[in-house]
Amino acid sequence: MDAEQILKHHNLKNTGCRKFIISELLCNNLALSENEIKQALPDLFDRVTFYRSLKTLEEKKIIHRIILHDATIKYALNKEAMPKEDHAHFHCVKCDGVTCLETEVEIPSNLPTGFSLESTQILLEGTCPSCKKK
Repeated sequence: MDAEQILKHHNLKNTGCRKFIISELLCNNLALSENEIKQALPDLFDRVTFYRSLKTLEEKKIIHRIILHDATIKYALNKEAMPKEDHAHFHCVKCDGVTCLETEVEIPSNLPTGFSLESTQILLEGTCPSCKKK
């Protein structure tokens, strides 16, 4: 699926900025920060358009955010093969790459009384295969 097909599938207008964000995430196959996406972004889109596009794509569950230990936010594309909600992420401490893992997340079933779970975020940190080879 390419960016245009993804937008059409989610009944979203095919804007240049949305298409560009999705295309960047598709090409890189890694989660990217706002700055990493903006660096590749042509000067055709202003800041407001960029942030509105990110927000819309997240609201429509086309992308999801990953919050790293230093509060850095990275965005990844929700792929059909991957669970759309809860799944683990791997953060390489050497290259700073973040990858969505196709593993099931075990949700704790015995929360203390009065607590209710809305979402789960699991961040695994270590060294990716590419950095291990170096």
